[in-house]
Amino acid sequence: MKKLTVLFLSFLLCFCMCACSQKKDEAAEEKKTVTETEPKESDVSESMPEFSVKDLEGNTVTNDIFSQADITVVNFWATYCSPCINEMPELNEWSESMPENVQIIGIAADVPSEDSDQYALAQQIVEKTGVKFVNLLAGEEFIPIIREIVGVPTTFFVDSEGKFVGSPIVGADVAGYKSFVEGYLDALE
Repeated sequence: MKKLTVLFLSFLLCFCMCACSQKKDEAAEEKKTVTETEPKESDVSESMPEFSVKDLEGNTVTNDIFSQADITVVNFWATYCSPCINEMPELNEWSESMPENVQIIGIAADVPSEDSDQYALAQQIVEKTGVKFVNLLAGEEFIPIIREIVGVPTTFFVDSEGKFVGSPIVGADVAGYKSFVEGYLDALE
């Protein structure tokens, strides 16, 4: 049974790594310029859903979190995704140097509740990578967005009213996230 589980997890990891790297190339071709701030077009609504979920520390977080900044970087990641985990220290470093009107939150896409098998693993990953920014559980409110994601990590940009701005970036691309945020803030001035 252990061999079968290890084999399955290995296959899943390889599949996800391939999906992450392939989608990054596709996303680079489709990415809008950083100064565009129109809501993204998708089957998903133009804004984040109303939510009330737990973070990895057990605190309740609502969509009111977006009102705390002009722009929020929302990074969907998963416990099985190496590129997601590998970019976390750089995301944390960036979060600590962000201006007060910018924030980042993570959403663990494969951790729906504190009762899930991945919950403890997600906590360990966040602790090991030194992440200090808020990481939410992927409650049922996020299911429509998660269904639209073609790979993790996928990073969205959300304004202070909870509306999507620009296009999401698929794949680990902290430089791309930074570039979009800088362009967005410049456009606000």
